[in-house]
Amino acid sequence: MARVALVNLASLPMPGNDPIFPIGLRCVQDALERAGHETRLFDFMENPEAFEDLTWATESWDAIGFSIRNIDPIDLAHDGFVDHYERFVDRVRQVVTSDPLLIGGGPGYSLFGQALLARLKLDVGVVGPGEKCMLDIVADPGKYRAMGRNLVGERFVGFTTNELAHPAPLLMAYAQVPKAMIGIETRRKTCYQDCVYCPYAYISGDNSGDYKPLELIAAELKAIYAAGIRRVFFTDAIFNSELRFAKQVVKLITDLNLPGLTWSAYFTPKPFDDEFAQMLPASNVEQIVVSPDSLDSRMMGVLGKRFDTRHVTRFLERCRRHDLVLRVIIVLGGPSEDRESVRASAEYANTYLKDDELILHVGYRVLPSTGLSRQLAIPDEELLNPVYYPVDQKLFSWILEDFDGRFFSTGHLLTMMAWRHSVKKMARVPLPEGNIREETAQLPYLALSRQTPK
Repeated sequence: MARVALVNLASLPMPGNDPIFPIGLRCVQDALERAGHETRLFDFMENPEAFEDLTWATESWDAIGFSIRNIDPIDLAHDGFVDHYERFVDRVRQVVTSDPLLIGGGPGYSLFGQALLARLKLDVGVVGPGEKCMLDIVADPGKYRAMGRNLVGERFVGFTTNELAHPAPLLMAYAQVPKAMIGIETRRKTCYQDCVYCPYAYISGDNSGDYKPLELIAAELKAIYAAGIRRVFFTDAIFNSELRFAKQVVKLITDLNLPGLTWSAYFTPKPFDDEFAQMLPASNVEQIVVSPDSLDSRMMGVLGKRFDTRHVTRFLERCRRHDLVLRVIIVLGGPSEDRESVRASAEYANTYLKDDELILHVGYRVLPSTGLSRQLAIPDEELLNPVYYPVDQKLFSWILEDFDGRFFSTGHLLTMMAWRHSVKKMARVPLPEGNIREETAQLPYLALSRQTPK
């Protein structure tokens, strides 16, 4: 049996990084241990000294897996994370003594697998769900030595049969974070929406739409609760996209009756019926997070949403009837965003949203295998450094002119200033000649990218 170190690179101390509990890496670790392999998970929230003291890397390992969740922060004021990952992996490589197989994986890695495989000088990588591939790799590490390519993740039957019980020390490390929240995966199914900026289907792969049995969800909830954590986030792409199953999960939470436990998730305005809205308060849902991305129906269509403002209005009305706490996320600056679409979003927000309900961002990160990257015809390898869809400089003025001042705290205004400063530092990236697709020729902008420091 193999001896495997699993490193959560998402927990590295990096500007702009807010570490999130490593659910995916824990799934891989659980699968390996059930197969008889010896593992250790290195998370720098749980074990901060392991970041500087690499004594652990000098132990005898058959394989070291590096998990990457994010490539860069949401906040444009901070640079990307890849340089940090590269420096850390190089440090590990310099001290290892047993010549372990070096493996890459995780959702962020899956987006840029080939580029990161080369950049981090790894032997092999996994794109998509990691359990099955990791079991194959560690069963015969020599077979994958210096392979120089990525394997495609496959469906893992253990998702529907194995109870995932997290180690108490790891849970407690994240429980110390202000407003600590632990994620739970209830199903593995590709999102039904066609958002032009979203790579979710690419990350999740063909997973047959598995649903985790309710008894396994209940066991995870009770274990997390026993560790003293009172906030849970369901990590499904959209919690209520399969409304019947979502209702079953909500009923389960209500029936468990764990005092003080709250939960939240990403929702969509449809399907979202009156019965579902009525069920939610009794389950102690903390907030309903919905991302229409725009509050202008035309822009919703451009962004690939399968709903418009009519559905959002009905959704809001249902939530209001049951006193549900709402958070509505919009991101301005997408394809064909203009003065009128910003004004329309602002008018809708000013009319229908309360002061604390709007979460506003500016700028779309262009990611591989998305509608935006296909429209702009930019090669995937050129997207590893943060590339954003271009933002008209006047956009910031429009936002401040059109949206009610009640939506902007001092912190929001400071963030807006940081966004504007970051946009000014972005450099134009010309599209390759002869590589602009006919259907994108009408797009009014070229891509923008942060200037790479020399």
